[in-house]
Amino acid sequence: MPSPNKQEYAGPMGSRRVGDVDFYAFHGLEALPGLLHGVSTRQIDLAAAGPEAGPNLERLREALGLERLVWVRQVHGTHIVAVNGEESLPAAQADGLATDQAGVGLLIKQADCQAVILAAPQRGVIANLHAGWRGNAAGMPAKGVEFLSQRYGVAPDELYAAVSPSLGACCGEFVNWRQELPEWFAPFKVGENHFDLEAATRHQLESAGVRPGRIFTSGKCTVCDQEFYSYRRDKTTARFGTVVALRE
Repeated sequence: MPSPNKQEYAGPMGSRRVGDVDFYAFHGLEALPGLLHGVSTRQIDLAAAGPEAGPNLERLREALGLERLVWVRQVHGTHIVAVNGEESLPAAQADGLATDQAGVGLLIKQADCQAVILAAPQRGVIANLHAGWRGNAAGMPAKGVEFLSQRYGVAPDELYAAVSPSLGACCGEFVNWRQELPEWFAPFKVGENHFDLEAATRHQLESAGVRPGRIFTSGKCTVCDQEFYSYRRDKTTARFGTVVALRE
């Protein structure tokens, strides 16, 4: 994050205020040189269809001090776009962004789904993945690790990862889980119909080769925590967002 004028430290994430915009940031990622990131709150709505989306996206970009802020039309799939500065975004339909360009913020919009940051700042490579329960079941976290390896030559054990505030196990109820979730999800069942999606993501990342000590999870449930938008709680199209960038 840029130098904040407000800081609070508690748990794996801390709150920040940059100008008049509130963020959360992972302590583990803040310790990495050359990396900038932030998770916005319901203070600003980043939904694609909302009348305030354009100004709010610009407000977010300016607060983070970024040259560009890029995003895609998220469709709950596993396609990942490599950003090199020439793309016509957000026209692309995808659920992941990756880049080796400094000053470019990769934005994932959320309302219960996870944003999974992957970063190898020492190699100058980052990614941001949209992983709802559909994307998680389809292996999106592992596909992101594979993409960075194939596209940029980043070994999995070079990566750091962070899983944003999202649907927690406390509220992750799937009454039709037998039809919706694959068999390998069984170990993450924590109640009659509840599943721990954060644990499923961690499992995928570790199985893909990311070191366990380099994976940071927020522990924040968007349904329970009123600071974030939640579709399950509010049934609205409003979105908060997670951004990651390489510092210029």
